[in-house]
Amino acid sequence: MGRIENAERNIFFGILGNFVSFILGFISRTVFIHNLSVTYLGVNGLYTNILSVLSLAELGIGTAMNYSLYKPVAENNYEIIKTLMQLYKKIYRIIAIIITMAGLILLPFLKFIIKDPGNISQNELLLYYLIFLFNTVSTYFVSYKYSLVNAEQKNYIQSNIQVITSVAVLISQIIILKIFKSFMLYLITGAVIGVIQKVFVHLYMNKQYPYLLEKDYVPLSKEEMNPIKKNITALMYHKFGDVMIHQTDNIILSSFISVTFVGLLSNYNLIILSVISFINTIFNSLISGFGNVIALDSKEKQYKLFKVYRFSAFWIYGMVLIILYFMLTPFITLWIGEDMVISNTAILLIMVDYYFKAHRIAVNNYKTAAGIFDADKYIALIQGIVNLIISILLVQLIGINGVFIGTIVSGLISNFTRPFIIYKMIFNKKAHEYYKDSFLYFVAISVVFFICQFVRKSFCNHITPVSFFVLFILVITIPNVSFFILFRKREEFVYMQELLKSYPDKFNNINKFYSNTLLKAGNKIRFIKNKKTVYVNKDITDKRKEALPSNSNKIEEERIALFNNLRKNTRIQLLAYPEISRKQMIKTNIYSIIFTRKLTRADHFFWPNGLLALALECSYHASKDIQDIYILKQYYDKWIHNGIPIINPDYAINGYSLIYVHQKMKKDIYKEAIQKIINYLYDYPRDKMDSIPYRKNSPDDIYVDSIGMICPFLCRYGKTHNDEKAISLAVKQIINFIHFGLDKNTSLPYHGYNLKEKSKLGVIGWGRGVGWLLIGMADSLEYIDPMNPNYNFLVRSFIRIVETTIKYQRENGYYSWQLTALEGHIDTSSTSMISYAIHRGVKIGILNKTYLYYSNLGLQAIQNSIIGGLVTNSSAECMGFSMYPQRYDVFPWSQGPATALAALSLDEELETMN
Repeated sequence: MGRIENAERNIFFGILGNFVSFILGFISRTVFIHNLSVTYLGVNGLYTNILSVLSLAELGIGTAMNYSLYKPVAENNYEIIKTLMQLYKKIYRIIAIIITMAGLILLPFLKFIIKDPGNISQNELLLYYLIFLFNTVSTYFVSYKYSLVNAEQKNYIQSNIQVITSVAVLISQIIILKIFKSFMLYLITGAVIGVIQKVFVHLYMNKQYPYLLEKDYVPLSKEEMNPIKKNITALMYHKFGDVMIHQTDNIILSSFISVTFVGLLSNYNLIILSVISFINTIFNSLISGFGNVIALDSKEKQYKLFKVYRFSAFWIYGMVLIILYFMLTPFITLWIGEDMVISNTAILLIMVDYYFKAHRIAVNNYKTAAGIFDADKYIALIQGIVNLIISILLVQLIGINGVFIGTIVSGLISNFTRPFIIYKMIFNKKAHEYYKDSFLYFVAISVVFFICQFVRKSFCNHITPVSFFVLFILVITIPNVSFFILFRKREEFVYMQELLKSYPDKFNNINKFYSNTLLKAGNKIRFIKNKKTVYVNKDITDKRKEALPSNSNKIEEERIALFNNLRKNTRIQLLAYPEISRKQMIKTNIYSIIFTRKLTRADHFFWPNGLLALALECSYHASKDIQDIYILKQYYDKWIHNGIPIINPDYAINGYSLIYVHQKMKKDIYKEAIQKIINYLYDYPRDKMDSIPYRKNSPDDIYVDSIGMICPFLCRYGKTHNDEKAISLAVKQIINFIHFGLDKNTSLPYHGYNLKEKSKLGVIGWGRGVGWLLIGMADSLEYIDPMNPNYNFLVRSFIRIVETTIKYQRENGYYSWQLTALEGHIDTSSTSMISYAIHRGVKIGILNKTYLYYSNLGLQAIQNSIIGGLVTNSSAECMGFSMYPQRYDVFPWSQGPATALAALSLDEELETMN
């Protein structure tokens, strides 16, 4: 999913969550006020701020974590992710211990902080405080896990969990207040539900990212730790400044004014913070996306997007803050009475602080995305100190308003200094244009403010429901009309206007977008359903021209569910196959005496597992589901743990996807396993034409199966390791089989050949054998250089074999177990392998897209043979040349290719949409 889609999803769920929380919070606050005194509100707000100050121990590590994860997440480097998350886990546990100790040390001093607690006893205040402390400390045991989903731009996961928890807490607390009117039970209820939420988060994250449970991680080197330490050190200053600016006001007001005033202020803050949270959700949801922009796009584009981002912040925050200033007191009056209001001057100062904070949000978010923490670390520290000094001095001189003035003055330090830093370090520009725009925006919002003030005094002097509604309409309209008149020709406005025009179509499809799990991951898959009759002898050119009707949404969603079920069972089979019963073991021993091949192998790393591994790699490419990589890692770790047994050349198929896992994980054990496979093939005895026999006890029998089992690994290895010897060996296998193993009349392969006896062996056109040949050629050609002297011959041969093969596709999409046996049993292993190879040919560019007709028709056929996510109607394991048991059941050699084919179709659809 792209950064825009992630941002849209983050914004959607963030706004939805904030809206639900605001409504329930408003109801809860109303019930609270009518059942408990305002003093309890003050205690609630005060303790929240005290614990926020104690959270200074976190030192901004969360922000550093998110930034450190951006790169490994983008590169799918799971080993680094695992190492970082283990580090953060340890750090956060230490933080939890530090906050616990600091919180307990503070207990004796609470009575000096809380002024005039009314009828609340000191013992009660201590118990309330301990519940708050528990809630804060327990959060640190799971909150670090959110860093990973946020780095993946999936902030909506955290939003959704928090919303569900908030809903449960607020509803429960409302019931408790109505029945018991107890602040103690009110707090305990929130704490209990909070614990349940934390347990759920722990289990959910472990399921989503199971590799985090692994203990075999490599500690970061000194060089890797240095930038993290640097960022954490810088963020320590930022954290200190942030706490001193934003979390000390209630403490100062409680100490110098009264805890009751903190309660009054909390009613205003409930509304202000709820509204501002809506807007913050929109702007904060873009941070990860900006990190992507900064990493990939030009300075000019970055600068353009920043200007649009800042202009949007000015417009939205400016409009909302004007509305809040004029509507807060009338709303509080109508809601809970005139005795709950505070002065207009205090409200104005709060709104002015938020206005300047809005401009800081635009700058700070972009700075965070760029990972700039060290350059401005002292600014935050200076801000915090200035805020404390001015607030404490002025609160004693002019009272309440002095605290808010101190916050404004300290905030302006950032407004004047940080733009200079990001303009220089990110955009390579001077910041004078920023300050020029700041002045222009301030003048504009001041003019709008005075217009609204004049209107309010002229038309809305008395507060009634009607005048409240009229005033609300006016203060919404005036800022927007004024801003439109003043800024309609600015480049930023034009950009936003064009962007908003594109959204109606997206919102029309929003129900469809969230209709199922795979669509929620941002992926779509469309398959083709066609019921036209297709005859074997029909002209192929005409057949390609047939238009395929588009599917309904219902069919599309059914196909997506089908893919999910296929993948689910493929994951299970990869780790479990084969499950050998005692009866099967007896059969195996008998057949091992009679035949050169075993009927069933108690071997969990044989070629069927290699096909399943290939399917999960394809699945990951299409859906980017981390579970696929994790299952592959489990499989290969188990293989390595068992000593990397390689009994025959067909085990090489395991190496194909192992190369990909090694590229992602960068683990030496995978590199060693790959090297063992290649050495095995290099040392394996060959026939006189350098072909690799299927078994050592039949040194001259060359099977078509080997082309699909060996050659893709050799070519991928050769490409990734710059080993031409491997590619040459693979090319030799394919060319030899084309020369010696194909039927000259049909261009279909025999099952094999023997040069010593000068004979071609098995039947012509064994379905699965054709599949092996085409898979081997398609997956090899992807890694063969087009300048290779044999490349064009191989491509022409592949096309010729495909052209012949599709003539035998049945009208219902299936291939028979033997292609020419049109009245024989259908075989899903033949159908899935051939259809997969054709689709791969299209994907790598050696077939044109008209051939997708045949692969999609095959996929449609396979769908009709799927029961509970398992592919049925697959022919049993071949026992040797001309020994094809007519038993049809569920086997991995149809399950794997069918899953891979479905994944390729998904990937193709995504590429088309992109």
